Amino acid sequence: MKRKNAGILAALLSGAVLLGGCQETPDSVIVKPKGKEAIENYEEDKSREDSSEKQQGLREKLGIPETFQDKVVLEDGKVTLTTDAVIELPDAQSFSAIEVSAVPLTQEFMDKITQGLFPEEKMYSSDSYLVMTKEECQKKISEIKALMAQNPAGSGGGENNSKENLQNMLEQYESAYADAPDTAEKTETEPLLSADESGMEAFDGVVETQEPYLYRVSEGAGDSIRVRVSHYGEREAAQQGASWGEYQFARNNITSQIASEDEMKSSVGISYEDAKKLADEKVSAIGVEDMEIGSWDYAVYMYQDMETEEIRVSNTGYMFYYTRQIGNTPITYTISSGGGLEDMESTIEPWTYETLKIVVSKDGLEELFYTSPYEMGKTQVENVKLLDFEEIKQIYTEMMQYKVSNQMDNEYLKDYQVNIDRITLGYARIYNPAQDSRSGLLVPVWDFFGNSEMTLNDEAGTHDKSSIPNDSLFTINAIDGTIIDRGLGY
Repeated sequence: MKRKNAGILAALLSGAVLLGGCQETPDSVIVKPKGKEAIENYEEDKSREDSSEKQQGLREKLGIPETFQDKVVLEDGKVTLTTDAVIELPDAQSFSAIEVSAVPLTQEFMDKITQGLFPEEKMYSSDSYLVMTKEECQKKISEIKALMAQNPAGSGGGENNSKENLQNMLEQYESAYADAPDTAEKTETEPLLSADESGMEAFDGVVETQEPYLYRVSEGAGDSIRVRVSHYGEREAAQQGASWGEYQFARNNITSQIASEDEMKSSVGISYEDAKKLADEKVSAIGVEDMEIGSWDYAVYMYQDMETEEIRVSNTGYMFYYTRQIGNTPITYTISSGGGLEDMESTIEPWTYETLKIVVSKDGLEELFYTSPYEMGKTQVENVKLLDFEEIKQIYTEMMQYKVSNQMDNEYLKDYQVNIDRITLGYARIYNPAQDSRSGLLVPVWDFFGNSEMTLNDEAGTHDKSSIPNDSLFTINAIDGTIIDRGLGY
């Protein structure tokens, strides 16, 4: 694919599920409150008050079918919206509207994490532990010079191996060499919060277990709390810039050279049951309650080969995403972290969703990432009244047609297809950041998951398919029918 086309595709994919263009919003779309003030419009479902009648399940009460099929062709055949989805429901008879707020970052919170994961291990400052010695700098300098010698013209080796880029890297390592120590002197430290360079509370250290772990706890503009624990052994130290990713996403969107799912299962080196057991133990150790696995995938540790620039995999494991459970009903897991801004000039402080991700390999814990934990508040409406599925279906059909049709305003797009293959009913957090950016509501929502395909209006007719696991393309508040932008969180 030509670089121009790749850029066009990236831009289209990033906006493929956002409302855009200059068409007017349908008259039936009513803007309603989405934060805590929305409670005023929520009603108690009084159908349960008559104890003489047998209680109906959600599917029967709301007229929810087992599956939903529909196909709409728009824009003279250029846009197709296909829905062929199983409808997943929780084992529950009702939903509530519940207040939640952000857990503040305190030393007490951090101590609970530290004692749970590293009760007796020594900790060192990151600056002293991770500093490059002269020997390590010289090794990098030699590697870069070898690459430059192989390709003196600086062409054909990819963007990272361009002559200009290699020269910049060489100068950086030569500068680092001048100030680098002969040997690294580790400085022991206490796991205590202090103000970082931005004035935010943070701790950044390295824990020395059998193999070291990077350990950072901080607060930020979007995350009320961010905890990151990452294994830092010889592999991680040697493969700078490497990271763990979901197997399915990597296979579909990054590199096709990853093993098949059957090969992955046989070579991962640890069973799902054992990996889950270890992950569950870590969740319990840090004192997190009422959270269960909402989604999982095989995990791949990917890095870019410096010489060939190919994406390679050096380790595999499991990636678990935990979500909070409200009774028998989970907060629905999606790939969106929330906390987005409507425009880059916004002065609103955003708030990301609560997220707990754990990666486990045959070697043990690889990564733990925990952000924006919730503190559960009052239940404002115990048994909130939900819209019938027929009403939800009408909103979905009308608004998704509007949404996908808007993509044809893009001159680069020849045709566009959206496929919805999974529909769920669960909880999501909404808030009004203009009023309070650290409190909101858990409300029941319908999520429509799927993928999209597009063909560019170019000579080659470039085709691309976006298949991202747990990508909710459309979210509807099950109480009042308002559309929720997963990226914004309201």
